[in-house]
Amino acid sequence: TPGRTLVTLDRFPCPDALAAETGLTRGEPVWHLERVLLADDERVGLESTYVAVARVPRLGSDFDPDSSFYAHIKKLGIVFGDADERIETVLATPREALLIGTPPALPMLLIHRVSRDAEGGPLERVRTLYRGDRFSFTAHLRG
Repeated sequence: TPGRTLVTLDRFPCPDALAAETGLTRGEPVWHLERVLLADDERVGLESTYVAVARVPRLGSDFDPDSSFYAHIKKLGIVFGDADERIETVLATPREALLIGTPPALPMLLIHRVSRDAEGGPLERVRTLYRGDRFSFTAHLRG
């Protein structure tokens, strides 16, 4: 059973690096949503999502952080378009390991994702760490 625990939800001006990566405007307000990911109440990952406040202005009051972010934006009428993902193996920082409940030396799978809406506009940037001893990924490729 999937679950989530809120670590932080805050907003700040979009920094240069995030603007360059997502197509957001430098300085525009963005939300940062950080949650521990659970499977059957066991901590298995840490997710950090950045989204423009203009896209989800009431995220801080209308969103249940234990629920699906994608279900929330769908209710707002935002249609997911596409995304680019990069997966790599990393070691968690001491803070990340503490939040996930793993030793710092445990290899982690790190997914970077930049998503766009159906019109190609910036939607979100997500950085998700998954426990390397609990996850594997399978992909089907076509040519």
